[in-house]
Amino acid sequence: MAQWGQLQMLDCKYLEQVDQLYDDSFPMDIRQYLSKWIESIDWDTVAMQDSLATIRFHDLLAQLDDQHSRFALENNFLLQHNIRKIKRNLQDRFQEDPVHMAMIISRNLKEEQKILANEGEGTVSAMVVEKLKLDNKVKEMRERVQMVDGNIKNVEDLQDEYDFRVNSLKNRGEATPRTLRSSQRFCAFQDAVIQLSELLTVIHALLTDLISEELPEWKQRQQIACIGGPPNACVDQLQNWFTAAAESLQQVRQHLKKLQELEQKFTYDNDPITQKKAFLESRTLELLKNLLSK
Repeated sequence: MAQWGQLQMLDCKYLEQVDQLYDDSFPMDIRQYLSKWIESIDWDTVAMQDSLATIRFHDLLAQLDDQHSRFALENNFLLQHNIRKIKRNLQDRFQEDPVHMAMIISRNLKEEQKILANEGEGTVSAMVVEKLKLDNKVKEMRERVQMVDGNIKNVEDLQDEYDFRVNSLKNRGEATPRTLRSSQRFCAFQDAVIQLSELLTVIHALLTDLISEELPEWKQRQQIACIGGPPNACVDQLQNWFTAAAESLQQVRQHLKKLQELEQKFTYDNDPITQKKAFLESRTLELLKNLLSK
């Protein structure tokens, strides 16, 4: 992972240390926009050669022009203005002394490495572990959704088979024997209800982690970004986790609707759908409200 990407994964107190490295002489905006290019250059060598420093200075200005063009395509007037201002300030400060700029960049990169080496690596590792834990919970949730899909399909098949046999007996003028009401369908209904309940437990655990841990951390990172710190790089992953939970809850609602349709066709004594339907619907709605309110 690129150095700038690792820095953005650190806790807020370490991001504040990064923030202190940058000021108007060399703003953090440049570090963000040109991070890949900056890290590709040997700035120690550049800082020791006037001619090379001059070349890299003009390369950097050209990179800023490219970034300005991208903002122009996006019709982002504010960022275009900021880039033009940054470029003018760099020209005022370093046009006659590009070596000084190279020294600043070299120093900042080394200080960033120190932050990562001294405090950041353990935090990054912890965040990677947390991300893997959440990814695994999402994976388990999706697997359980597939299991419920399969079981409800089995229930539908058994119900269709039952309907066919009953209709065949009616067409022949025969009564439906009690033995036709097999326990196989009852067990399939019961399994579907149990799997839905377990799925909701998994979704609840995922949402608890996201809302109580990940979301507050993301808000802290966003606050740091708003006052000039590194941009918040976690929003896409957070959105993916929340979206996966929302999609699974919608699928649970569809499953409950399907089971209700099957229940209307045939109801058993102590029918598991009749007994658990209201509870499962209430729990699903509660989780959806909890997710949408955040």
